[in-house]
Amino acid sequence: MREKFFKYNQQILLFFLWLSVIGIFTTDYFRALLSIAMIGFTLVGLLSAKPKHYLKNLVNNKPLLALVISFLVVIPSVLYSNNLKYFGLRVQILLPFLVMPFAYAQMDKITDKNRKVIIYTFIVGVIITAIQALVFYYNNQAEVNQAYLESRVMPTMVGHHPTFSLMCAFSIYLLYNLFKNENQNSTKYFIVFIAIFLIFFLHIFSVRAGLFSFYGLVLLVIYEQIILKKQYILSLTILALCAAIAVFTFKYSPTVRNKLTNTQNDINNYNNGGSANDQSLGSRMISYKNAIEITQNSSWIIGCGLGDIEDLNNKIFDEKYPDITKKIIPHNQFLFYMAAIGILGMLVFVASFYFPAISNLKNLNLLAHYLVISMAFLIEAFLTTQLGVAYTIIFILLFVSKTNTSLRSSLA
Repeated sequence: MREKFFKYNQQILLFFLWLSVIGIFTTDYFRALLSIAMIGFTLVGLLSAKPKHYLKNLVNNKPLLALVISFLVVIPSVLYSNNLKYFGLRVQILLPFLVMPFAYAQMDKITDKNRKVIIYTFIVGVIITAIQALVFYYNNQAEVNQAYLESRVMPTMVGHHPTFSLMCAFSIYLLYNLFKNENQNSTKYFIVFIAIFLIFFLHIFSVRAGLFSFYGLVLLVIYEQIILKKQYILSLTILALCAAIAVFTFKYSPTVRNKLTNTQNDINNYNNGGSANDQSLGSRMISYKNAIEITQNSSWIIGCGLGDIEDLNNKIFDEKYPDITKKIIPHNQFLFYMAAIGILGMLVFVASFYFPAISNLKNLNLLAHYLVISMAFLIEAFLTTQLGVAYTIIFILLFVSKTNTSLRSSLA
């Protein structure tokens, strides 16, 4: 039985990784699927080595150990959190940052072939979701155009539109990498066609997080092509193409123009002291101020405790902004952690979370993913949702450098 497990270990791992990606796109409909996939991934890891080797395998993989530490940093705040139910909920959602890197440390690294299967699955999921959104838009143009004036966007299968916009931006970067490594011209043309389609969609979708991430990734590509490879013509072509699409969508897409109008109105409303109720940017700015106030009123060093941040945040909303019906938690991962676990905890989190990328800056796929996630951290408490955690950890593990072979269970 054990011999068969090791023989098909990579295939089993591929299945659960594939299931995880499917779970990302269907989490609003089959929430349990992501949990099942992650549990399966973890079991594969735990069965791949003897318990006596677990700790050594983890320590030998410093990037994976760092990810585990990025989870453990929140645990001490249980000692000064009053709302243990909320604390438990947050820890439960973050748990993949403990179990999945720990499990992956026990396995051999993901093969290039299996990694490519996961990348293609992810890109196909993005394409299908984009087509679904555009079909809805085509059938409901007036309604959708009005929604963009009201801080809403066209609905997609992935209900959290900022996350889907990030996924779309990242899939375009993955297509760029597939293009670089493809030899057949017919396949290259198809990749270019899909990439242009998704770039158009991303602009029509007009979600700020995705657009900022996309242009950040464009700068990463320009850095690679100009600084590392001296490919000036390709760089200028990419810049010209992106600029042309941006101008075209601004001129002809009502969603782009309405989103810009909404953004400007939101900023003016906030600067003039208007109500931030149903105002996306205004609510976010208030949530940032709340995080700083919570930190000032509790402890700059250790924060208020992960369990209490929501209660304290809601209290400030009730006292100072009673007109706001949707009380959002601080929509910035760094400020969220600063308020919850203090500056000390936030710094430990930043150092450990970013260690896999910092320790291997030549790993451009991983660097691109971290760039996208960093954008998410600036506009969301991204690691407070199952979708955010799953998307983040799956692609870190997919691209993280894992050069050594783990100590395996003996087949004798």
